[in-house]
Amino acid sequence: MFNSPTIQNVSPAYVVRALVPQSYGTYVVRYQTVNDEIVSSIHISNESKTSSIESLDRDLHVVLSVRVNETLYKRPIMNYFLSLTGSHGEQNPAQLLKQYHIERSQLANYTSLTHELVLPIENLSWTVNQNEFRSVNFVRDRLSGKNNDGISEGYWQRPNQNDIKIFIKRFSKTSYYYDNELNLLQQLCFFSIVTLFGHYSDQQNNYLVFAHSGRSLESICPLRARTSLSRMSRIVNIAFQISNAMIYLEKKNIVHRDLTASNVLVDSYGYIRIADFGHAIQKEEGKNNLSRSITQNGEYRFQVRFLAPECIPKRIQSRSNQSDDQIRREIYASFSSKSDVWAFGILIIQLMLKNPSKPYPHIDNDRDVSKRVAMNREIHPKPDGCNIDIYYILQQCWAYEPINRISFQEIREKMRVLSSIFR
Repeated sequence: MFNSPTIQNVSPAYVVRALVPQSYGTYVVRYQTVNDEIVSSIHISNESKTSSIESLDRDLHVVLSVRVNETLYKRPIMNYFLSLTGSHGEQNPAQLLKQYHIERSQLANYTSLTHELVLPIENLSWTVNQNEFRSVNFVRDRLSGKNNDGISEGYWQRPNQNDIKIFIKRFSKTSYYYDNELNLLQQLCFFSIVTLFGHYSDQQNNYLVFAHSGRSLESICPLRARTSLSRMSRIVNIAFQISNAMIYLEKKNIVHRDLTASNVLVDSYGYIRIADFGHAIQKEEGKNNLSRSITQNGEYRFQVRFLAPECIPKRIQSRSNQSDDQIRREIYASFSSKSDVWAFGILIIQLMLKNPSKPYPHIDNDRDVSKRVAMNREIHPKPDGCNIDIYYILQQCWAYEPINRISFQEIREKMRVLSSIFR
């Protein structure tokens, strides 16, 4: 058990997919990646002058990733930063597992290490064997969204261990959303982002396989509690987790563009995962600015009750070298992390609505919502029972100009403060 481990240069997402099908105690020792640095950076204090990334680099850490029992840890993989620096300043990988063994008494829950998993070269296609999945029935579950052709729960059956609960999304062969979600989720590895295990295809459809992360947040709206104080405490806790996840996406240059309660999952422990990246877009330096000209057919493909003013499609000015038909079809809209902030504010409102699928309940027509938001600068009214301090933060999410909106980092810190008040 304490032989010198193999230190591997692999991605965190690959480690998760490789460890989850293994028995408890299986581990991988790996070098840090950019993703680890991002995850570390979002947890440091805004007032901190020295980033945790710089500290970790100086101390020459590696990551020990261990397959653990979710009933103890509430997550399948735990990552531990272990120092590679010996007593004389030299790298001493043989001491890594001894270090973990010594520190186990300080851990609330400890998983004994059983064997190291030395990973082969990563399968860049992310294909999985569909024959290992059980109880998948798209007809039975009858779940679907606007961007897919069905969602089914199921189990990933592995030898000599408990079945892994999953959900599978089905897409048509020509679906843009399938390719977009697959390409983006391959880059992501963060606790509050839904975990993609892989994909497979048959003659009719393409499928994405995810870790099962509970049910949609919308399905438990409006949130209920024994007292108004405890209800506000639940809302603040959810808002804190979502803002934390959105900080991660922002550091990955990803705009979700469909942040609603129906696209956030919550498990039995109250942990949330951001899901459904079919609409998401990633900014590439020098290639795009997250603005798009879209067709008339695509004008209302987004959920307009969640759109910031700049995302509500606007017709561009006429051009002399275009026909009238071409001019009528062209629509312009702009998205950014600040448009996700606007949608976040509406999502928090959903937690308090009797009909969470219909923010702005006093406005019947979707198109009327977009007009009143874009032209009249109307914001969502305060729901009954909403704490005034929370609503004040939401108002800051709905500043008309994106530059004037609060950031996700500021939202997270404000929710941290409110959590102590509502405790």
